[in-house]
Amino acid sequence: MKSNVSNLVRDALMLGVLICLSQISVALPTAVPITLQTLAIYLIACLLTPNHAFYTVLCYLIMGAIGLPVFSNFNSGMGALIGPAGGFLFSFPIMALVMSTIITHDRSVKGHILAMIIGTAITYGLGSIYFMYTMKATLLSTLMTCVLPFLLGDALKIAVSCMIAFKLEKIVLKKTVLS
Repeated sequence: MKSNVSNLVRDALMLGVLICLSQISVALPTAVPITLQTLAIYLIACLLTPNHAFYTVLCYLIMGAIGLPVFSNFNSGMGALIGPAGGFLFSFPIMALVMSTIITHDRSVKGHILAMIIGTAITYGLGSIYFMYTMKATLLSTLMTCVLPFLLGDALKIAVSCMIAFKLEKIVLKKTVLS
């Protein structure tokens, strides 16, 4: 029972971190803003089991879909999910699941970095495909809009999240049993 409560509290805390970091946003002239959502998802993947990571991020999407202002700039609703950035939002649970699965099997620095690069590639891929579809954009213009402006920031977020995660993993893994 204690383990279930610990898992629930940890999941809720990570959901809160995701909601808070989503609000730190820099608008771009494109339809996709720079946010700290991915930093939160990197941390979720590092600190939660694959199932917990997936369902925590899925809960975030459901909260936004039903109208709670949890997406960047306090956006919410189905309009945010089906808009040009919707593919990125829909990719987040998959990103969290894949990264957490890799990290669960390889807790080294290389494992964390590889997982985050793969997770970021998944988000870039799915988000860009959806952006191309909704905006009727070419591949080149989509890459210039949805990938290139984010590469440096995502590299920095990966570095920061690794540093934070390794500090927190020592505490979290000692105090709770990952299930």
